[in-house]
This record gives sequence, C-alpha cells and structure tokens, in this order.
Amino acid sequence: MRAIGNSCGHTGAMPGLSRRRILTAVAAVVFGLLASSAPRAAATMAFTSPLVDPSYEWTMPDRFGLDGDGDGLIDLPNSEEYVHNRAPGSCPSGCGDALFEVVLDASGSTATLAGEALEILTYRWSVLLAGTSQTLDYVRATPSLRLLLPEGDHQVTLSVTARLPWGSTTARVSAPLAVDDILVVALGDSYASGEGNPEVPRSGGGDPAWGDGAGDPVVEASHRDAHRSTLAWPSQVALALERSDPRSSVTFVSLADSGATVDRGLAAPASPGGGSQVSQASGLVGDRDVDVVLLSIGGNDIGFSNVIRGLVDADRVFDPICYSVDLDNVWAAVDDGDWNRASSIEYRFDRPWQLGCRAVRRGDTPVLPGMSGLPAALDRAGAAIEGGLDPDAVYVAEYPDPSGRQRDGDLGTCGEIVGDTTPPFRFHEIDLAEQEEGRVRVLEPLNGAIREAAARHGWVYLDGVAAAFGAGHGYCAPWPDYGYPDEYTARPGFLTSRLDYPEGWYRNPGVGGTLPESGSDVSWYRSAAQSAVLQGPDARYATAGTLHPNELGHRAIAEIALASMLGSA
Repeated sequence: MRAIGNSCGHTGAMPGLSRRRILTAVAAVVFGLLASSAPRAAATMAFTSPLVDPSYEWTMPDRFGLDGDGDGLIDLPNSEEYVHNRAPGSCPSGCGDALFEVVLDASGSTATLAGEALEILTYRWSVLLAGTSQTLDYVRATPSLRLLLPEGDHQVTLSVTARLPWGSTTARVSAPLAVDDILVVALGDSYASGEGNPEVPRSGGGDPAWGDGAGDPVVEASHRDAHRSTLAWPSQVALALERSDPRSSVTFVSLADSGATVDRGLAAPASPGGGSQVSQASGLVGDRDVDVVLLSIGGNDIGFSNVIRGLVDADRVFDPICYSVDLDNVWAAVDDGDWNRASSIEYRFDRPWQLGCRAVRRGDTPVLPGMSGLPAALDRAGAAIEGGLDPDAVYVAEYPDPSGRQRDGDLGTCGEIVGDTTPPFRFHEIDLAEQEEGRVRVLEPLNGAIREAAARHGWVYLDGVAAAFGAGHGYCAPWPDYGYPDEYTARPGFLTSRLDYPEGWYRNPGVGGTLPESGSDVSWYRSAAQSAVLQGPDARYATAGTLHPNELGHRAIAEIALASMLGSA
C-alpha cells in the first residue's frame, strides 16, 4: 500500500515517501501553494446528460493537531486505538485493519432544464474497494457522505438523479480516490521529545504540563516522565504535514524520551520490565506500515550532559590547579564513555611550596559507548528500527551548535555559555576556548558518526542544523521577544525581571495556533534560567531543559526536515 522505498543515504533521492502525497504536502508547507479548497474530482469515465452535471469533492479530516478533550492542548494519545482510528478501549484483542474517515461532497452537482434548476432527488455513491471486487453502495437525499475506508486507491462512482416533469434523469461520474494516512513515529532522546518546552509552564512552584494523553492517565504519566511536548520538531513536522493537504491525514506517535541512549531506551529497555521505544512503537502500530521515523539519537551515548557539566565545572580561575586535568578527563570520557574520572589535589614533596593535581577514579557510573563505540551503537539502533518497524523512511537530525551569536550584525562566537547555571557570581561557565575545543572534539565527531550511520542504513541525514543554530542563534544570542507589559520593561534590571513574565519569551500556540516570529537574530536555545522557570527545579544547575532547542529552534529543525522531504521526494 506504500510507495516508499529505502534511501541511498542523506545525499540521494528518497524514492517515494509516497510521492503522490508527500511531495504535494511538503510543497504546500514550504511554499504555501495549497489552494483554499479541494479540487474537483477528475472524471475518468462519465455518462453525461444534457440536463445533469454530477461532480464531487473529497477530503480527509485531520487526525493530528486535535483537542478531543477540550483542554486547549494538542492531543498526543499514543494508543493502539488512536493509531487504528478506533474508539478508546475498543481493541482489547487487537484493532485489525485501520479505517479512515473520508468526506464526499457532491454539492457542486447541478441539474437544469431550459435554464431552470431541477430538483435533485438522490445521490448514489458506489465505492469499489482497492484490490477487491467488493463494492459499497449508498443512496442519499443530501449531497454529502461520510464513510470509513481502508488505505488504498479506490474507485468512486457518483450517480445524480434529478426530477423531470415527465419522470427523472440520471448522470454519473467515476473517479479514483486515494485514501492515505501518513503514519509518523518519533524516536530518540530529549532533542526529539521536546525537553525544555512544556505544554503549559509550571506556576506557583507547581509542575508543568507535558504531552496530553487525551484523558489516559497511563499515557499522560509516560509523557510526563519522558518530557514530551508537541513543540518538539517531530511533532511540528507531523502537524505541518497534517495541515498542508486536505486529501490526506496524519497519525503521529512519539516515544522519544529525555535521557534515552541506544541501549537504554531506544533499542533496549531503559529499565527492567519496561519496553524499548522500538518495541512500544511496534505494539502500537501493529500491522500498519510506518511511513516516517523521525529520529534524534547519539548525544547521550557519549554523555552529552556530562560533557556540559564537566566543562562548566572546569574553571581556570576558580580551580587553576586541576583545570587541565579536569578538561583532559572530559575529553577522555567523551572518547571511551567512562565518566568515573575525577581529580584530586596532591602535595608535591619534591616542591614543598607547590600543589599539584592528579586524575583519580570515583563512582560506579555505567560506562557508555563513547565516541569510539558510537558507530556500533548506531548500528544497533538501525537494526532495531529496521527489524521492529521497517519504516519506509528514517530522518535523523544532526545536533545543533550552541556557540553562535549575532553581534552588531556580525556573526561571532559566544564569549561564554551556560554561565547562568551558577548565579549570582557565575564562577563556572563554558568559555570561548572550551567551546571551540568542544566543537572539534565533541560536536563535529558526533554529527560525523551520525552522518556515516545514516549512509550505512539508508536514513536521510538532516544536514544544516548545526550551521543554522551557529549562525547567530546560539545560547548567548538575545532572547525571543514576544512583547512585555510596560511595567516590566520600565523596571530597573529588566533583563533579570523578564524571567517573571515568561509570556514575553516563550510561546506554545497550542491547538490551531501558529508560532509567531520573534526577530531574526535571537537564540534558538533554552537557557538554564528559562528552564528553571518553565519546568523547574528552581536550582538552575539541576534543570534538565538547559541547552535544548527552544520553540524557535524546534521550528527551525522542522523546517529543515520538511525541506529535505521536498528535495528527496
């Protein structure tokens, strides 16, 4: 039922992604070419009457981007019933084939005699189901019909009967009807789950709201634990596809989980007794073909959060004695995945008046694949995805560059980043030299390994993410500005007091909304200070949203993904 094939790598064409629909859908998103109404059905065989002119249009109602429970949040049901378009709780022993709603509208049909309109008596619909000899027949006095159909290329014949003074007359038209629901699955880590961008920020010290499980407490608990948000770039891709084409619908499932690695979450369970993301997705989709997997993975396999903490803690001013050892520990752990390294001050007996520093081992943190083991880990991810889901296409994102800023119209590198994790004196940060070394030792090899894995497994590599973020949209670039009340802008120290008004720098448009522009040279990153306000905890060094894309960053990645779909469809 799918025309999607395997890509030959990120530079090759992606045969299909159901070319008939994705090329149309993505072109509409990127270039705004979508017409305001569905085109008239093209007749392949018509029996015309000089009196009756039958015609019809057809659409498929949206499936993703809805708010079924009326709480103002986009539903993220993550259930087998949702994937197969069944009522909640109606599939205790499996859902069977998925059926999707199609709306047929023959209100454009006309009947006239000598220039006068005739009364249309009946609209008879005959639907020949794809690949079968089965025909569904419906007779209606009104011009519209809603019905559930499986995916495939069906043939619809409309017969319109009008009243004549001496009897009646009938004409009919026959045209193809392609029912397509695009099944999109998001997998991976916090960069795919939406960490740092809750659906509703916390208030009064409470908890934020994460993905809306449409009233299912188990699903909502899963979203909360994983920090899933519909602001994440995979959700934004699915939403754009849904809104772009009235003749297709989109089913979106996200299993992405903050903190996930290949072997702890994606391809294997994160905890005993649990299921991997791939196995959970497989259970939800059942026999349905997966059209698209949107993936972010690899950063946690080298200990990305440990890298950030290690570079922040290493400070040449605050701890000059152990600074070099601390940096060497970070780079060594990036390579081999062993984050049990530490440093200790030692007395130099040969130089009594000097102190030295040595590397020591502390803790029993499990060893990660590290950069040296990352290619094999990504191959395990590929094997799991291909074996468990066999998707028609996989798009994997590269990780962005947090170091770029815009300064008086000139691109530059941040003097420091993540210094706001340790207020008020900011002794610790990632300085300019550490950023440049981190780019060479961490970001570029990480993205290089993902690019090579994409080529090996036929994934589409979303190139250009790091460059886009680094071109003036890094951690230290100006915050988004959606507008502040005068009482805030007039305050002394406005840059600090604006934290009290997150509506000025954070947006989640929710159901039916679109993300507004916020200037061209603003940060696409979530800062520690912002994350503490949006999702907590109050201690900035402990908030998990730091150094993740903000709502604008996720939109940028989604646009890169949509452009890639258009270019390779």
